[in-house]
Amino acid sequence: MPALRPKFTHGPDACKVALAVWLVVAPWVMKYTDAPLVVWNGDAVAAIVAAFSIAAMLKFTKWEEALSIVAGFWLFASPWLLDYSSVLGPPAVMRASANHLAVGLALVVLSLSELNLWELATGKSLKN
Repeated sequence: MPALRPKFTHGPDACKVALAVWLVVAPWVMKYTDAPLVVWNGDAVAAIVAAFSIAAMLKFTKWEEALSIVAGFWLFASPWLLDYSSVLGPPAVMRASANHLAVGLALVVLSLSELNLWELATGKSLKN
């Protein structure tokens, strides 16, 4: 009897698009719009992630997931690399940093899970 493989779906990509939308609206919801650098950083990551996630829903590519992983790590590290504390006050820097840390981590986890789902569904190794 052949091994059953799970069906490959684009659930993680849909979640990444939702996270991208959240990154765009979060500065107003979480009240850190007074720091254009922080807002721009979230918007730039959102645009990249949304564009490539939507494209991956049409045709899956491994490099799209790799780009999402890089974007997630960038977003995770950006509170320190861009020094959010120099452009935001203490309450706002905590909200912006926590948001970018959480969304960055979620992007990495979703991308890694999608790569794993693809490998399980197709039986193809990611090394090829």
